[in-house]
Amino acid sequence: MDAHIPEEILEEIRARTDILDVISEYVSLQRKGKNYLGLCPFHSEKTPSFTVTPDKQIFYCFGCHVGGDVFAFLMKKEGWTFVEAAQDLARRQGMVLPERSLSSEEQEKRKKKKRWEEIQELSANYFHTMLMEHEEGGPGRAYFAKRGIDRDMVVAFRLGYAPNRWNGLLQALSLQGVSPRELADAGLVIEKAQTPGQYYDRFRNRVIFSILDSRGCPVAFGGRVLDDSLPKYLNSPETPFFSKGQNLYGMNKAAQGIRFAGFALLAEGYMDVLALQQAGFANAVASLGTALTREQAKLLRRHTGRVVIVYDSDAAGTQATLRAAVLLGEAGLRVEVLRLTGAKDPDEFLHTQGYDAFKSSLTQTQTYVEFKYQIITEEIPPEGILGKAEVVAKLAPDIRKTASPVEREGYERFLSEQLGLSLEAIQREIAKNGRQGPGKAQKQEYSPAEQDISVKNRDNINRYVLSGERSSGQFPNPTVEPRRCRAERNILRLVLEDSSLLARVENELGPKFCTVPAHQEILDLMRQAPAGAAFSDVGRDLAEGTGNRLAGIMAENIDLSKREKLLADCIQVILQAREEEKVEELQTRMAALERSGDIAGAMALLKEIGERLKRGEQ
Repeated sequence: MDAHIPEEILEEIRARTDILDVISEYVSLQRKGKNYLGLCPFHSEKTPSFTVTPDKQIFYCFGCHVGGDVFAFLMKKEGWTFVEAAQDLARRQGMVLPERSLSSEEQEKRKKKKRWEEIQELSANYFHTMLMEHEEGGPGRAYFAKRGIDRDMVVAFRLGYAPNRWNGLLQALSLQGVSPRELADAGLVIEKAQTPGQYYDRFRNRVIFSILDSRGCPVAFGGRVLDDSLPKYLNSPETPFFSKGQNLYGMNKAAQGIRFAGFALLAEGYMDVLALQQAGFANAVASLGTALTREQAKLLRRHTGRVVIVYDSDAAGTQATLRAAVLLGEAGLRVEVLRLTGAKDPDEFLHTQGYDAFKSSLTQTQTYVEFKYQIITEEIPPEGILGKAEVVAKLAPDIRKTASPVEREGYERFLSEQLGLSLEAIQREIAKNGRQGPGKAQKQEYSPAEQDISVKNRDNINRYVLSGERSSGQFPNPTVEPRRCRAERNILRLVLEDSSLLARVENELGPKFCTVPAHQEILDLMRQAPAGAAFSDVGRDLAEGTGNRLAGIMAENIDLSKREKLLADCIQVILQAREEEKVEELQTRMAALERSGDIAGAMALLKEIGERLKRGEQ
């Protein structure tokens, strides 16, 4: 719970809000029994696995395992904080959230931010009005007309023009009560080094691209020269209230387009985004005049699970594509690359070849591995065995990061076909490359035994994955959930349905019976929750991964008609697992005693093992 919003207000928001109404604004849902089914907005899929359960007011995707209540949905989809999600839901219901009393420091910071926002808005209006209405804006109007940008796009993206004057913005905003110092703090004017206290406009004789936040409010500006001056592009500097690396150009317009298309088009420049969006590709965004950052990759991940990179086709664009693809992949995104032929960028391609050609090209994207292979072999064609081995070595780290076994084998087969080598040789080379660490001798070829995972290690793998953490590639994703984990899940579901069962469970198993950390965290919160607590009450304070786990437990379709029998069976499974673990422990100790020569001690443990096994058979 966020301390800024009273609990009774949150309860009222929850009581008034129907999760189905909210999610239906983002996802096309169809009824299936008591639930509603649709394509997941958080990852790309062709078969619906995203489920909304109105009677429990939760959502869950059985594909990407993301779930929660309506607050969690908005936080995930819009990239909002809990407070921002609550504010949006309150607004929908016509409610006004009370504001807590702020410290003097917080009040001053809020005041400064509000003033900064006012200045950004006034500046955007100045640039836009200059472009649309003033004679001085003629060069800007001519530029956008030449580039094929129509009036609707100019208005929608709040494009502008900075006249060829040193003090155009300074004079205009001074008439509206904005001081030069305030403009300097906002990054819009620059103080002269030789004469402190005197200022000049940062943007002059440039067309202006307003950087808009998710609300459509200006937070920064980019300017492009109309002649051969340098730099070609100039951007607002970092301020306490704006960071280039945490924003994407066009995202305020593209968010809905990304949702409908199922993926984001990541371009390199402002004009590419304008051209793509005007042509009908409403899912296009771009970084803000800098290389893609991790924060921007995470921002994209909040809106989609798939990104198609469509950077410039020159050498610099190729290198930028390789760097961006790595960051996007690390953020958990499926990355594809679109290489345009006959044009240097999407803007030029659309003007010379048109909408249909670009749409058709989107069916011919390459995976990152295929793209990187093409770039490597174009630069230095693989000649001979050593050349081919070098290509595999360069691609091996990217292939090993692939979580899907099917996708990984697909890349291995791709290399096998392209290089004329056997699949087994490619697989061995990739595996060998992964085991060879810096400064270490290369291991000999592996044996099949190296690929085996013991029962105990499989349990560890499942504990890692089922704890709600995202796999780092250290362990393969489990395909079968152990019976004990399944029993824990069912017990949690039963107790969530009927909290009175918790006493019986803890009486027979104790308070710390869960082997999966996420399960134990949920159990501990259930123990603290008041009687009759709802899913949202239990899940609100959980970490995102554990919250997803809880939503998955609640969304599963299990037969609850025979609760007593199901509970007894689950308890028995856990007790039996404990007994098997105890026997395993005794066997380990017995072997150690035998090795040390303590035969009597070993025989005593053997007797205890026999008695335990006999009891288990009864």
